[in-house]
Amino acid sequence: MARTAGKFGRRELIRSAAALGVVACSSTPKATAPATKPLSGPVSVWSWFDLPANDPRSGELSGIAWDGASRTLWAVQDKAPRIIGLHPDERLEHWSFGEVVEVGITGPLDMEGLVLFPEGFIIASEEGPRIVELDNHGNLRGEIPVPSRFRDARTNKSLESLTMSPDGRFLFTTSEGALERDGALASVSAGTRVRILRLERHKGESSEHVYTTDPATREGGDYGVADLAAVSDEELLVLERGWAKGEGNSGRIYRTTLDPAASCLGVATLPERQPTLAKTLVTDLSKLVAVGVPASKQPQPNALMDNYEGLAIGPTLHDGRPTLIVVSDDNGRSDQYARILVLAFG
Repeated sequence: MARTAGKFGRRELIRSAAALGVVACSSTPKATAPATKPLSGPVSVWSWFDLPANDPRSGELSGIAWDGASRTLWAVQDKAPRIIGLHPDERLEHWSFGEVVEVGITGPLDMEGLVLFPEGFIIASEEGPRIVELDNHGNLRGEIPVPSRFRDARTNKSLESLTMSPDGRFLFTTSEGALERDGALASVSAGTRVRILRLERHKGESSEHVYTTDPATREGGDYGVADLAAVSDEELLVLERGWAKGEGNSGRIYRTTLDPAASCLGVATLPERQPTLAKTLVTDLSKLVAVGVPASKQPQPNALMDNYEGLAIGPTLHDGRPTLIVVSDDNGRSDQYARILVLAFG
């Protein structure tokens, strides 16, 4: 069981140039070395950890961001207006609660995406939809305009993701499923086409590229984009997530690079033959193997699976291997887990 923090004081985020979450601290034997290897090679489960089900801080975690300088994983709760701090042990195997930041803004709010910047947090809200800057105490600093076409998003299929390029120049987001104007949601015969939006933070310039998900795993099932993680100004990791009755959850992580050939900026409605971004499978979460995972509370392809919604590039291991952190949203249900999954490359 996780140890809960005894104090919830305000904090000043410490940012470093290690935008990918590298921590330089010789006292910890594991997640400390500078990144010496790329995000490539086979992916395996480094660790998994279930947050306590009876703690309100565990519920409905969605977008995540790793702060390497303070060794904190920040996560938004999509229904409660809070940002939760989580701290790993030295081996990235057990997690405890840290500070809770109450979000004090008005207007529609369903927090699904999160990034960190020196002055605080930036969140993506599915309701609105909107992208909002907060200070370190959860107070409103300002709003980042979202192209009006994204207001055409289907209910509960709007902005589900947010990430920032390592240099802090660009924000990336997308809807979970296709905009009404752009086509259908995923089916067993075809994926759904979404627009990956890249926003230049300071100049306000934007670009849009078409990305197509995998098909749904079963007729009547749900499938779409749950989160993004930026590797560079052009390269992204994409977490695709699905669910089907009687089958449970599915999840795959893909790598894609923004390509001018798949640009759709200024295209009001995607044509049928609109080029789409190429993608390469990084890992299929349903095929990963881990030891000691408790039995699933609902049908799942394997016990490790749950409703994974948050994706972030994490710290490096002692041997220089990079990690990814994936977090599941329990939807406030007793038959789902709030699980932190750490994946290692190579």
